[in-house]
Amino acid sequence: MDLKDIGMERGLLYETVVTTVDSNGKPNAAPIGIICKNNLEVVCYLHHGSTTVKNIKDTKSFVVNVLKDPMIFVESTLGNLPIEKYESHGDKFYIGSTDAFFVADVTSIKDVERKDQFGVSVTSVLKADVSDITKFKQCVEPLNRAIYGIVEGLVYLTRMNMVSGDMEKLYRHRMAEIARIVSKVGAKDHKNAMDMIMEAFKDFD
Repeated sequence: MDLKDIGMERGLLYETVVTTVDSNGKPNAAPIGIICKNNLEVVCYLHHGSTTVKNIKDTKSFVVNVLKDPMIFVESTLGNLPIEKYESHGDKFYIGSTDAFFVADVTSIKDVERKDQFGVSVTSVLKADVSDITKFKQCVEPLNRAIYGIVEGLVYLTRMNMVSGDMEKLYRHRMAEIARIVSKVGAKDHKNAMDMIMEAFKDFD
């Protein structure tokens, strides 16, 4: 079994929840974007200062949970999940409600200084080999933000003839941000679809 069997395509970024353990074996969960490098390798970018970064640097491994449970994403962002939400997997943990999970063993960690719209920060670039892929559902659909951006873009497009003034400016601003996200995380089909939407937007110029 490889990443294709859980719906991941090479080069795409997926929204997942990563579980790690500290030196005392206590689990932690956090939403993390995971890039499918190839069928058995992933890459991720982690900001310094988080529990996730510390745990991964200490243990050199983590678990990637592929799921769509909105409460898991929210709870793991606002604070750690209750212990009853986890299930053990050897000396690691996965989330009990996940659709699928796999173990990622770190092969390289590189700290780089990055500058973006939020300023300058240090990011850890991780590469990891994939093993122990486990499916709990026959059809696993990992989350990629591009398709949701396209749907949202279509909503704005179909409402353009009903707005004007400040609301029209807001729609155009949001469309530019959606196009940026789709370009960043989407596949060729996503980008082609977004290009068609942006072309149609020109009718309202």
